[in-house]
Amino acid sequence: MNYLAHFHLACHAAGSDDPHPLVIGGLLGDFVKGPLRGEWRDWEAGIVLHRRIDALTDSHPEVIALLNTLPANYRRYGGIMLDVCFDYCLSQHWGNFHHTTLPHFCAQMYQRLEAEHPALPPKARQQAQRLQRYDVLGNMDNWQTVANMLARIGQRLRRDNPLDSSAAVLAERLPIIEQHFLRLYPELMDTVRQP
Repeated sequence: MNYLAHFHLACHAAGSDDPHPLVIGGLLGDFVKGPLRGEWRDWEAGIVLHRRIDALTDSHPEVIALLNTLPANYRRYGGIMLDVCFDYCLSQHWGNFHHTTLPHFCAQMYQRLEAEHPALPPKARQQAQRLQRYDVLGNMDNWQTVANMLARIGQRLRRDNPLDSSAAVLAERLPIIEQHFLRLYPELMDTVRQP
């Protein structure tokens, strides 16, 4: 799952649209590595939730089945590809999973990120600014956003990779990906609500 799903699942886990520490942890989960020792204040619960969601997703039979449908040269990057594509699927089916509109939800998430902006580590601060500046969360319902994100991720990776062409591979499989997503996501929602 990518940022839209992480923030949505953080809200769902907290039972609120304003689960401030969990949302910030949903962002920091991509930037804070290693053991947690209390230096991230009340955000650590959100970092733990982010890691839990990633682990559940990566090992889920629906995801493993999808990875096996990808051409061999894309499988190494399949987790990244599906994470971004799952945010697209979530945006397409947003009304099935959340009671407010996607634009309203995105505005709330950007407010949360902006409120904590000075305390974020530099790379997370830059990412939070990018998310808001380009309304990445709100634009996840546009396939071009998926293609652009995957290409940018590919440029940041050190080794050669096929991510710049991966959106086309996903688009060919989108109906199947959506079917798997619609079985996977409700299970994740149920799981994150459990202690």
